[in-house]
Amino acid sequence: MNTKTSSVGRPRDLSLAAVATISLIKSSYGIRTLKQLYRLLTDRFSTDFKLPCYKNFVAAMNDYAPSLFLLIQVLLSLRNKEAGVVKLVDSTAIPVCKNMRIPSHKVMKRLATRSKTTTGWFYGLKLHVVSDHQGRMLKIIFSTGNVDDRKALDVFLTMLSNTLVVADAGYASAKLENKARHYNNLLITGVRKNMKRIATKLHILLLNQRIRIEQLFNVLKERYGLITSLPRSENGYLAHYIRVLFGYLFIPVIS
Repeated sequence: MNTKTSSVGRPRDLSLAAVATISLIKSSYGIRTLKQLYRLLTDRFSTDFKLPCYKNFVAAMNDYAPSLFLLIQVLLSLRNKEAGVVKLVDSTAIPVCKNMRIPSHKVMKRLATRSKTTTGWFYGLKLHVVSDHQGRMLKIIFSTGNVDDRKALDVFLTMLSNTLVVADAGYASAKLENKARHYNNLLITGVRKNMKRIATKLHILLLNQRIRIEQLFNVLKERYGLITSLPRSENGYLAHYIRVLFGYLFIPVIS
């Protein structure tokens, strides 16, 4: 994402604090597009923000996204210090367009890839998440759509210690189980039909907690509008995902 700002010309009217506040307004009102957000701001918050023209407004909202992402990382770091022993790991597909539009989609062609989930094929990215047993987000990784979930887990394991890591059967791997033990973790995954392993009552209890992270994904998509096909640039897509995560994480904190 391009974070360069010009050192000449008229300075931006919107500060980082203003963009952060506007992003929270967007999430609070359930607004899905920047055009709708701009209209709301001019109608109801015209005295609270010194708004530039719409084009510069969009540019500011996108350019400040990396700074919002840093704030997200700070909050996640604080949450990790307070989290318990049990951690849940899962991923969700983030399509960038409908399947019928894949051949004509150009905006995210550098990052998006085709892949298949239990619900069918999609073209886009993946969001990989570690949460606690209550479904509170702790760590995140974005990847292209065709990345094996176990590769993301391989990265997560290096960030965790003294943890029960719970994931579905798609994450089962002897290599990852050994790596988990190396970092003093225990990896618990679902049992496939072709496995000789038997799930204990404790394993079943822990695996049933995965519904928490599935609920997290549902909230991100249904309430906060994580999935979109409207941005006109790669930066626009990435900034949209960051604003959704920012709203999801910070609104409960300040309310």
